[in-house]
Amino acid sequence: MFQVRGTGRSFSGFGFPEFSGGGFQQRIFTMEKGRPLLRWAGILCVGMAVAGFGLNALGGKQEPDAMKRMGADLVSIDTLKKFGTLEYPVVRFEHDKHTRAVEGKCETCHTVSGSKVAARFKRQEDTDAAEIKAIYHENCIGCHIETAKAGKKSGPGSGECRSCHTGPAESVRTPVVFDKSLHYRHSSSKMVLPASGQKENCSKCHTKDQPDKRDLSFAENKEQAHEKCLSCHMEIGKAKQATGPLECAGCHDATVRAGFKKIADVPRLEAGQSDYALLMAPVKNAGQPVPINAVPFNHKLHEEKIENCSTCHHNVASKGVMACSQCHTSLGKEEGGFVTLEQAMHRVGAKSSCVGCHAAAQAKPQCAGCHAFMGRTGQKSDSSCSKCHVDITADPALMADKTTGSATARMIIDARPKADTTLNLDEIPDVVEIGVLSNEFQPSKFAHRKIVGKMLEGMKDDAMAAYFHSSPYAVCSGCHHNSPPSANPPKCASCHNQNTDGVKPGLKNAYHQQCMGCHREMGIQKPADTACVECHATKQ
Repeated sequence: MFQVRGTGRSFSGFGFPEFSGGGFQQRIFTMEKGRPLLRWAGILCVGMAVAGFGLNALGGKQEPDAMKRMGADLVSIDTLKKFGTLEYPVVRFEHDKHTRAVEGKCETCHTVSGSKVAARFKRQEDTDAAEIKAIYHENCIGCHIETAKAGKKSGPGSGECRSCHTGPAESVRTPVVFDKSLHYRHSSSKMVLPASGQKENCSKCHTKDQPDKRDLSFAENKEQAHEKCLSCHMEIGKAKQATGPLECAGCHDATVRAGFKKIADVPRLEAGQSDYALLMAPVKNAGQPVPINAVPFNHKLHEEKIENCSTCHHNVASKGVMACSQCHTSLGKEEGGFVTLEQAMHRVGAKSSCVGCHAAAQAKPQCAGCHAFMGRTGQKSDSSCSKCHVDITADPALMADKTTGSATARMIIDARPKADTTLNLDEIPDVVEIGVLSNEFQPSKFAHRKIVGKMLEGMKDDAMAAYFHSSPYAVCSGCHHNSPPSANPPKCASCHNQNTDGVKPGLKNAYHQQCMGCHREMGIQKPADTACVECHATKQ
């Protein structure tokens, strides 16, 4: 127990540890030294309280770092970023939640003229940072306060900055996928039917489009896109007709979109495109030689294979349909993300590239058994380029003459084979006995003819396979990957030794990697790729 000077009060039990051998003097020493410690402890407590109050004023309850994924209606409000560095993190705004709170009355937050909704909040244009900040704070916080006064659950009030400014978050929001089915449903709607004597009314949505100059760009930015879509949906709704969604999830949630009605047989979208095209690298001068051979391209066939034009023309929404070379040049430029023309056409992992799209087709089960391994182990041939780049010394004038280029491409493509050359299965051994490694197990009996026949069945009537398989024995290259196409390829042991040489796998590994790998890639369940005795009978 001790007395604090100037107070006349005594205190004990502060929890200081007892000293085992110092007696009274040691305790006095401890308390004398303890006075400044107590003083600083008090200051620290007050400071923490003030800091806590300040943090609460700036943020209220802080969100944990690890958050669940938010809905498709999550909008990150970072409008002031264009004026400089943000003072606070971006605002997480749940749009559908607020739409329901105001009972779907868009004019509560947006300017609505007739059926046209302005995308910006409580304003038509972005003026300056101070004015925009005031618009958000006065209207958002003001609405929260009024709602709370009415006894309803509401959002943060004044001084709770970080309850809204919580920074970026993960969301289930995905871009709108406007496929051919959805486009047809819009174009055949009563609201966009063409006038009498006209074929179409594309300008209802594609406002820059004209019959003599096709411009299928939809909107320059997401604000214009939302204004167009929502305004049209509201207009149709007021006419008491079935209309599109007015909430974010209706367009931006993949789960919701999966429930949309699908039109299976969609008529071709006519946009002035040619059935065939001759693709050539651009040249600056008429007398300059073409840097690479031209590619005849069946445009109509590819339209049938894809879901929407943006699969290839990935800027079609904002810039309309353009030639790849307008964004992708030989050196690359900003409009094309600095992806060169060669990369845009040949990048294997890109869905929009020619090679990438073909590689995706090769991943189908009936193709993957061969192609999954040929890409890693097959021979690289310079002649493979000529399958697309035909030997034409095309005059650059063809690029300017759309009709002549289209006719040339069609003539070349029509001359190509439309089905695989028939392979005489009788030339192929019915069963091949693989016994070179038999030790613990009996030799494996490989149903060679049956397996080849199954593979041929998988590529039947496939025009792409017919053209790119350069000979009737091309199917053999899936297993005999470094042998010339032949009915009698050399045995595996001619390349693979009993043990690995550090370059090629050993014979046992080569067999197992090829056979088991093919089973996995083609999804073959029986025999299982790990069931040894289903291929190798155990020796008695």
